[in-house]
Amino acid sequence: MESAADPEIKNLEEPLPGVPNDEKMMKLMVQIRMILALKYAKTDNQPSEVLENLYIGSVGAAMCKKNLKDLGITHILIVADQLAPAFPEEFIYKQINILDSPDSNIIDTFTDAFQFIDQGRAQGKVLVHCFAGKSRSGTICIGYVMKERNCSLLDAFRYVREKRDAVLPNTGFMNQLKRYESVLNPN
Repeated sequence: MESAADPEIKNLEEPLPGVPNDEKMMKLMVQIRMILALKYAKTDNQPSEVLENLYIGSVGAAMCKKNLKDLGITHILIVADQLAPAFPEEFIYKQINILDSPDSNIIDTFTDAFQFIDQGRAQGKVLVHCFAGKSRSGTICIGYVMKERNCSLLDAFRYVREKRDAVLPNTGFMNQLKRYESVLNPN
């Protein structure tokens, strides 16, 4: 039994004339990301305060200039691949290009990320965001809280999750946070 959408689905499965399948897949992925970004802009556009002058959110929070301005955000740390600054004339940006993959080495970005956060908190307020406000930005905020509050991974994880319940670093990032914990507290 075919539905009205079936011909459209079949058309997506057929190669476009002159377009390699990889390019077609990339175009489809870009379109999906745009749709999801618009969804986050409507449903997840309010940053969550983690510490004084430090906020976490999704791409939706980063796209809502009114909320950013109302909160007094001055600096935005993007922890994602293929996300451009939404308002480059309005805010100070730093971008860390990293995939949300367990194989990505996020711990090597901590020094740069934490320096930007420190600078931003001294001068104003900082939003840290990735796409969903879950894994990459969550990892950065958890690591930062561990350093700032001199606390364990578990305590920092619980603390950040209380502020934004969507936070959930992928398994590779959690393993790197465990390594970071042993660097901060070698005993």
